[in-house]
Amino acid sequence: MLAVDVDTSNLEKALEEFARLTRKDLGEVTKQQAGILVGHVIAITPPGGGKGQNFGDSGGIDLAAKKRGEARMAEDISKLFVTTRLPEPVIDRLILDRDFEWENPVSGGRKVMVYQRANSQADVALIHARGRNPRNGRTRQSGGGHMAIARSALVKAYIKEAIKKVGLLNAGWLNAARELKTASRAVPAWITRHGPQGGGADVRDAGPKISLTIFNTQTWFPAGMEARVALAVRRREHGLKKAMESILERRARAAEKRQGR
Repeated sequence: MLAVDVDTSNLEKALEEFARLTRKDLGEVTKQQAGILVGHVIAITPPGGGKGQNFGDSGGIDLAAKKRGEARMAEDISKLFVTTRLPEPVIDRLILDRDFEWENPVSGGRKVMVYQRANSQADVALIHARGRNPRNGRTRQSGGGHMAIARSALVKAYIKEAIKKVGLLNAGWLNAARELKTASRAVPAWITRHGPQGGGADVRDAGPKISLTIFNTQTWFPAGMEARVALAVRRREHGLKKAMESILERRARAAEKRQGR
């Protein structure tokens, strides 16, 4: 489960200013802006970039993030498997003798030993699962203990199915998005196809203010998620300030028009 502590004091001030300017209830403004904030958080959750490079024009996640996630997953899986033209009996004997040596181009030509062979989709899936970092889901640096020999077609078929899981981590925010009425354009189909994956929003009425917590119960998160969420908070603060500037500009123009200027 993701639990981060970020400074929201500037956002809270912006919410209060916006509520005063628009003469709206602070609690309702907070809920509305929280829904937009969830869209920002979805956009900075992998495969969304950690520096906001996958924010779309509306503040939601763009399609480039999906393609980025698919490419990374394919790369992660591919580096766990070695393909060779050696006859199968020779491969089996080398593995049995623990003598299959492979020159790894990913690590500058470092030679590693490969001790297992994948003969089925189930084998490929098991080796992929064993090779993943339990914290962030990425595969570890290629090494013999996590690698296997497999037919290229077998690995490609597995990748084709595996990349369909891109967006699962983002789907951990879907319950919060639904509860806070995040705009559908901020939650694209490649995320909603997974359905809600735990998580949610805890909204509590604390007098004139609203206490709000959003949470994601997925297992894998990258390092630096606190900085990513802080970026989403700053994005919403900036959005509110721009909205207030626009309101004041419109009012000024309307006042000038009434005065005949």
